[in-house]
Amino acid sequence: MPSNQKGPFKGSDQAHSEIQDSLARSIFNTLIANRIPISIADKLSHQAATRVDMVTLYSVVAQDIQSQHQPKQRILDRTIVHMFEILFRLINAPGEDKNSPTEFFNLVPRGECLDLFLQLVKEYCMGDIEIQGYTAKIEPLTQQYNKAGVIDWDRLYQSEAFKGYLSGLLKLIMTHLKEDKKPIPALENRIPTHFQPYRINSFLNQVCKLNQAGRIGLSM
Repeated sequence: MPSNQKGPFKGSDQAHSEIQDSLARSIFNTLIANRIPISIADKLSHQAATRVDMVTLYSVVAQDIQSQHQPKQRILDRTIVHMFEILFRLINAPGEDKNSPTEFFNLVPRGECLDLFLQLVKEYCMGDIEIQGYTAKIEPLTQQYNKAGVIDWDRLYQSEAFKGYLSGLLKLIMTHLKEDKKPIPALENRIPTHFQPYRINSFLNQVCKLNQAGRIGLSM
């Protein structure tokens, strides 16, 4: 496995050459179209192409890719949260335990704790291929219920296609979660103690027990 690259992406010599050639042709054609003599256009186009800061260019492209990729990842995160909200309500039925949290976000607060929880769930229960696959699968569903850039989540959640998607996601996650005091062992090491991560593991253990008993379901 290659290590994560900390510095800016530099690209290969071949990539440099192809980008510079493309830039030179584009500049040359623009100059010729403006009736600049061929010899001058050729010289200026190559000078301009070779002076392009490739590191800055790669950085701009990388930031653009990240800006497009991240919202898609956040949609997957929201879907995982929605799944755990349903499981939480299933386990903590009203009136069963007066001392239990009233909603999932009382157990896993939004912000740092939720972000770490999602990161650990994806690391422990999903690989890169699964994350990419489920991110790609949810995109056309969100587009179907997207109006003027706003997703109608309520209608999306009620759709049969989404319910099928969520059932597949649950099955994948449950193949990795095992009934144990610590279904995700790293959770109690990486989530700060003031968030009481042992309670989150306890909840996950209850989910595993429910799954073992064949009583798990994702009715909305």
